[in-house]
Amino acid sequence: MLQQALKQLLQFLATPTGNWVALGVIAFIVLAVIYHKKRQIPGLTVEVIPEETWFINRDDNHRLAIVVSLHLINKSSTPIRIRNCKLSGYSPKPPPEKLVLEGHDTSVELTYPKYDLFAGAGGHPSEHTSEYVLNPYTEQRMWVFYHSGIVTMTNMLRAPIVIKDMNRKRKSIQVAVPRNMEQIQLYREAAMRW
Repeated sequence: MLQQALKQLLQFLATPTGNWVALGVIAFIVLAVIYHKKRQIPGLTVEVIPEETWFINRDDNHRLAIVVSLHLINKSSTPIRIRNCKLSGYSPKPPPEKLVLEGHDTSVELTYPKYDLFAGAGGHPSEHTSEYVLNPYTEQRMWVFYHSGIVTMTNMLRAPIVIKDMNRKRKSIQVAVPRNMEQIQLYREAAMRW
């Protein structure tokens, strides 16, 4: 059955119509690759800083608080003006002044990363006034705070993060966000008490 289908496909590709179909498919793939490269932010390299990237389940509002830390490298000769940084569709939010994890008999205040915060502007894209500027040939670190309505019991989130600049070009990477180790420790202590 498979051999017969392959034989018919090869016979079709040997005809002038088959040649045009093959040429059209190749042209479509080439145009898609060119379009994808054209939409990318030129010269931007993005890496996740794993030790400063985490999430917690917040008991006060039944949401996830997610902190993603990024190492940005601009290898181009022009500044990159970052307009937005979405994690799986969630926009950046201003972080609360402090995040506190409540254990059975202890409470732990979490510390935010010490480098630049990208809070975004929110609202309609035409209302964006804040931007994060990455100067030419520089490396910078920034962190972003998100609220997610998804409450998960897993210890790892995997999601795409999409960075957009002022020219509507983008850079996308897959991010693995682990649960904060201090919250895991509190959960373990609570489980041992039961």
